[in-house]
Amino acid sequence: MFGTPVATFLLDDMAELDRELTTRLVAEAETTPGITRSNYGGWHSPPDLSLRHEDCYQQLMQRIVDRIHIMFRELAEIEGVTIDHDYTTSLQAWAMVMKNGDYSTIHDHANAHWSVVYYVDAGDADLTAHPQSGAFTLVDPRRGTAVIGGVDLFPTQFSIRPVSGMLVVFPGSVQHFVHTYRGRRPRISISCNARLEPIATPS
Repeated sequence: MFGTPVATFLLDDMAELDRELTTRLVAEAETTPGITRSNYGGWHSPPDLSLRHEDCYQQLMQRIVDRIHIMFRELAEIEGVTIDHDYTTSLQAWAMVMKNGDYSTIHDHANAHWSVVYYVDAGDADLTAHPQSGAFTLVDPRRGTAVIGGVDLFPTQFSIRPVSGMLVVFPGSVQHFVHTYRGRRPRISISCNARLEPIATPS
């Protein structure tokens, strides 16, 4: 009841693509000021990655769309919902390059049907010293859940440990944040807001 669907995918054969994305994004982060949204520190690109013509961006966007549709259709099947339309997917995408000490504050993307984050390079955090370094955390959308002392039956947060090549898909309305990153290598991610619109069938 009132479930919140969250899916993680490990994308195959991404090494070459990730190297090119890393080279481009690190270079851009070093030469342009970026923008500030929920990020505290770190470099946030303009939200135009899905519009860029370079093959590395277009390849990634297509893989993201493919996984969104897989999740969408599998969720409909689980819920017993019939999908009788084809859907087009619009994406707004941006990159984040985090260095040691950077994090993102709690926020959501409520206008999106789905939100996505892909880890081009999850970084090199020492998780023994900093177990929450760079963790991606989703917040329970049910407000005001009462806590029972001594047992965590109703956890209010759910954390995902990022790894390079991981894609996370979740509803855009769910609040989320990123714990402070502690590492030497930049932590590079690409996020998207996705909207699905039914394609009208000819009458």
